[in-house]
Amino acid sequence: MVTGANGPAPDVTEGTEIPSEAEDAVSKEHMEFGIVLRRWRTAAGQTQLVVARALKLGERTYRKIERGERPPRFKREQCENLARLLDLDKHERHVLLLYNVGTALPPSPRRDHPELAWGLRLLINRQMPSPAYLCDPNWNILAYNEAMAQWWPWVTEPDANLMRWALLAPEARAQFHDWTQHVSIYVHMLKFALAAPGDHNELLKLIQEVRKDPHVWHACMTDSELIETRDGHVFRMSVPALAGETIEVVSHVLRPAGMPDCRLVVLTRVENDERDRPSEESGSDVGSHQGMGVETDPQRGGAIPVLMNSPQTRHARRQVSSSRSVRSCL
Repeated sequence: MVTGANGPAPDVTEGTEIPSEAEDAVSKEHMEFGIVLRRWRTAAGQTQLVVARALKLGERTYRKIERGERPPRFKREQCENLARLLDLDKHERHVLLLYNVGTALPPSPRRDHPELAWGLRLLINRQMPSPAYLCDPNWNILAYNEAMAQWWPWVTEPDANLMRWALLAPEARAQFHDWTQHVSIYVHMLKFALAAPGDHNELLKLIQEVRKDPHVWHACMTDSELIETRDGHVFRMSVPALAGETIEVVSHVLRPAGMPDCRLVVLTRVENDERDRPSEESGSDVGSHQGMGVETDPQRGGAIPVLMNSPQTRHARRQVSSSRSVRSCL
């Protein structure tokens, strides 16, 4: 621990303070990318020299980027070469471009446009009886329909936030089946969001708040996957509004063209007679999710769709041992 004139300086790896200076935030972003880049390279079994040559950089320059001492300024062609060399998946490629080229979706210029707001409210309401909601880039709830309010009343509260509820609320732990797995997925999403350009002050405050929970803190420190959304994820919940019934839902994530930085999420309930549909329709992929397999549940007497290419599955396959040493602004 470093000692200053006013006593011991805080350990930045503990993340107890939110960066207050712009340069501190920028420096942390560079360090975060360096950690991610090093993890990708290690997982691919490549040396710094090989990666540096693929990027047409000097090895010393590349080392500084991995250490977070130099900002990443890769061009699109360099990003494509790097993605091929390190065999990055689509989420990782997106993160690579976000840090370097800045391909994040533009901010919503028409958020206060009355016709747009009315149209989105109409669209959300027309999703009935499926729960639906609209949230901003930091998962603050902007709008919801009646089903969403009935199934999950927390959305009606002031300053309702999906991440805050899912990661901190006691009822979320009771409703999500295998809550710790959901924690990992949401942490993946938070890390992905940090790669987008722009002001991250609100996001960093949210991260500091949710990682006070020890389970969230552990996932932040040990889990190194990145994912943009939960689009297509199938999961189970026990919903008090449905007398505690266990249901399966599919999460559909859409981006309105007029508000591309926001997410419109529809939760579609999977009925009993729909679970086996993809396998029963000979040769038909209609309605199925790419990368989805079928798993048997003896307690429910049926087949359950699961994501065979989920972040957890890929993480287990790749066995990235270096992830346990990650210390980032998360």
